[in-house]
Amino acid sequence: ILPLEKYLEAVVPSEMPSTYEKEALKAQALAARTYTLYKISLYESGMAIPESHNGAQMCTDYTHCKAYCDLTAQAESMWGENSEEYLQKIEQAVSATDGVIATYQGEPIAAVFHAASTEKTEAAVDVWGGDTPYLQSVESPGGESSENYYGEVTISAEEFKKLFTEQYPQADLSSPPEHWFKASNRSEAGGVIDVAVGGVRVSGTVIRTMLGLNSTNFTYTPQGDTLIFKTKGYGHGVGMSQYGARELALQGMTYDEIIKWYYTGVDLTLKS
Repeated sequence: ILPLEKYLEAVVPSEMPSTYEKEALKAQALAARTYTLYKISLYESGMAIPESHNGAQMCTDYTHCKAYCDLTAQAESMWGENSEEYLQKIEQAVSATDGVIATYQGEPIAAVFHAASTEKTEAAVDVWGGDTPYLQSVESPGGESSENYYGEVTISAEEFKKLFTEQYPQADLSSPPEHWFKASNRSEAGGVIDVAVGGVRVSGTVIRTMLGLNSTNFTYTPQGDTLIFKTKGYGHGVGMSQYGARELALQGMTYDEIIKWYYTGVDLTLKS
């Protein structure tokens, strides 16, 4: 049990490098605060808290809630002799946005974010299927600065066949691998919305998860008995790009401008 702002001080450096510009860190703090209150509001409205939370409102699994670190124990190992400087920088990012959240029609938004988008972020409908007014595709600079912007995963045809047919036994992968993937649908941002694999249509997110790809923006190249998947971008691509926030901050944008850039049509509201 701890105050929200203390929780955020441990979330922000766990989610975004503390070397980033102050306005990017403020945007990260605001997004994390908003998302936390969004999830809490869901639980308060009747959605059951997951068993994995052991009764808590949030967990420390970054794939489910937000990454979290114990700054008291980890600050020195994270930042060394610069720990005091970075602690102050994080505290200032959280306090400068104290109580401010992004809202849509008066309610806190699902302020999701990711590491690095391609030239555009993904619309939520193209990744998760549900159209969300404030999670639309927008232009996003700076993604190529990420060392993970370009990725590659190589897998043998037999291993892929085993993985895929275990989950989709109706798939027909008896033909040569160059015929396995057909008729993909891509989003405006370039991600694979869905694709037919062995006659079974699956989402790009399924393939990304199955193979551990960096994003759904992938190409598929069979080479003999090997399949090569090349990706652009890092993360699900929806909402705020952290590398994009960094680049916009470098260009002189303030945290509120960054938030409104990535979350379409939102208001910034002081939560009492």
